[in-house]
Amino acid sequence: MGTVTIAASYGAGGSVVAPAVAERLGLRFVGRAIPVELAEQLHHPLMTALTEEERHDHSAVQQLFDRALAYSGLFVGVPTPLDHLGVDQQVAAGEAAIRRQAEGDGAVILGRAAVFVLKGHPAVLHVRLGGSVEARRRQAMNHEGLDYETASRLQQQTDSARAAYVAHYHAEEGAWEDPKHYHLMIDSTATSLETCVELITMAAKDLFSSHPPAKTAPKGT
Repeated sequence: MGTVTIAASYGAGGSVVAPAVAERLGLRFVGRAIPVELAEQLHHPLMTALTEEERHDHSAVQQLFDRALAYSGLFVGVPTPLDHLGVDQQVAAGEAAIRRQAEGDGAVILGRAAVFVLKGHPAVLHVRLGGSVEARRRQAMNHEGLDYETASRLQQQTDSARAAYVAHYHAEEGAWEDPKHYHLMIDSTATSLETCVELITMAAKDLFSSHPPAKTAPKGT
């Protein structure tokens, strides 16, 4: 099989589309490193940390990630040695597990900077879901039953936290929104989420068919 990475801004429907694609393809689903709830908790200290990092020659952001994410269930299901207590080590272990999964049975991975972790892998489809800020806020309001003020706040906090995560661990790759990183980009506020699932599933099957798994030679040959 193969793997699909899905990068989705807040309100773009990634948490709906990615599990559905995984089910259609019969692949394991791997969820986000920074869910909305954690992004909300991180927002104010993260903004302060980013300011501190600009003023001083030390990684205030790293210190924040160490405190906030190390024991947050960031990589649930990913075996991590007990002596790996810092976020950098957990991120490294998680990314290694993502690579093993892609080289094995495959998966549908939402977020986790997987577009960069699996960059250049031949059997991986990279997808981005997005839309204008206003459209994403409105979609979040409809899908999650939020008022406008709450949707706006969560959009700002979540997009900021995820961008900081990607920039901190994959700064050398440039902006994660850059189209050059993706095979397929969809405005999931203008296209129904069900249609997004269909498009991604078809594209994945097409890509996977051109990169069949290597056949193992029979024993004794």
